Amino acid sequence: MSRSSSVTLERPERSGSPLRGEGPSSVEIALRWGDVDSYGHVNNCEIVRIIEEARVRWLLAGGVFEGEAAVVASHEIGYLRPLRYSVEPVAVELWTSNIRRSSFEFNFRILDDRKRVSVKAVSRMVVFDLETQECRSIGPRLREHLDRAGGARL
Repeated sequence: MSRSSSVTLERPERSGSPLRGEGPSSVEIALRWGDVDSYGHVNNCEIVRIIEEARVRWLLAGGVFEGEAAVVASHEIGYLRPLRYSVEPVAVELWTSNIRRSSFEFNFRILDDRKRVSVKAVSRMVVFDLETQECRSIGPRLREHLDRAGGARL
């Protein structure tokens, strides 16, 4: 079974948001029954897959990631409450922060079916040249796209 999702480039209504510009975006990710572990909540490994799917869909929806590669340098994940299975997709809010010469961060909030934040996460990405196996500068189109979705780090 494949995951379905949609990317919304609208800013969700949220008072006290740490964001500037256009962010955050909201990406809906369908859960699978197999994502649930024996404790009855979405397993921590699946949480990483959910944020990966949201990140990739956001980058591809922007149309600016062609010809560039970015690898994950680190993840920080905070589990605030169990994320339980629901037939309704979860909303993953995401925005960027700490945009540097060759790296940037994605910030994520995963909302449960009651729209409560269940997970907060930050992923540091490094733009990478697959041929030379070295980091490289962020291209101008990608940098502009990242800047538009920029905000404060979680």
